[in-house]
Amino acid sequence: MRNEAFFREIDQAETRVLTQWERWLKKNIAALPWRELERLSKTGGRKLRMPAGLHLDPQGLAKILANHGAEMVAAGRAHGDRLVLELHQRYRPRRMAELPRFQFDAGTDPRLIPAQAVEIMEARAMVLAGDVTIEMEAELKKSLLRYLYGTSRTETEQRIEEILEDTRDRASNITTTEGTYAYNRGRLASFADNEVDYVRFSAVMDGSTSRQCRSRHGKLMRLDDPRLANNTPPLHGRCRSVLNPVYGIYQPELLTSENLDWDQVVPLPKGWAA
Repeated sequence: MRNEAFFREIDQAETRVLTQWERWLKKNIAALPWRELERLSKTGGRKLRMPAGLHLDPQGLAKILANHGAEMVAAGRAHGDRLVLELHQRYRPRRMAELPRFQFDAGTDPRLIPAQAVEIMEARAMVLAGDVTIEMEAELKKSLLRYLYGTSRTETEQRIEEILEDTRDRASNITTTEGTYAYNRGRLASFADNEVDYVRFSAVMDGSTSRQCRSRHGKLMRLDDPRLANNTPPLHGRCRSVLNPVYGIYQPELLTSENLDWDQVVPLPKGWAA
């Protein structure tokens, strides 16, 4: 099965999670204490303060992100299994016993253990949800404080809509990037279980392809290569690249010096750490 079919499934999952983001946003905006703000704005005074009830819900957002991460780990593993099965069906009658072995610490490598990958996604979700809510809450408080000091409600609501649009854009970025992170960890887990010995970097080649992904497209690396950690997508925000399975015994023609040479790939963005 081609990656395009898998990408359609991922796109559908992203649409679902962005719908959940939107519900979360609307729920939090609906809870803004407008009545209390209007009362305070009418009282005037030189030391107006925000009402204490303005707090967003990071736990709710973290749950959305964690569930999406777990879904993508599972999808990556399932899709990896299907790709491996297709390779066996295409290249048999070689037996699995003939396949080369590789060494890695299966008990400690979180890239290859689904349960640990899900735990990592949950931890990442908590951090991301905290960052989003802290920044969004700060911007909302700033706008509402200006309302208390005389900005019209119409102008304030327009500014709130701008904050929502910024958050929606960030939601799209986070959903795609974190989905790619989880999905490729799921694939790696499948490849490890199925004793795949090489992975091949596959970028979505179009006008938006990054220099980092374009320079890696088609490159092969052993699954036990220590450099794999820094070359597993995502390599940047909104990255959609994936790792595909390759058995050296099935496709030796792919193991060329050019495909195995990673010395000329474009460095990752400064400060990037997936």
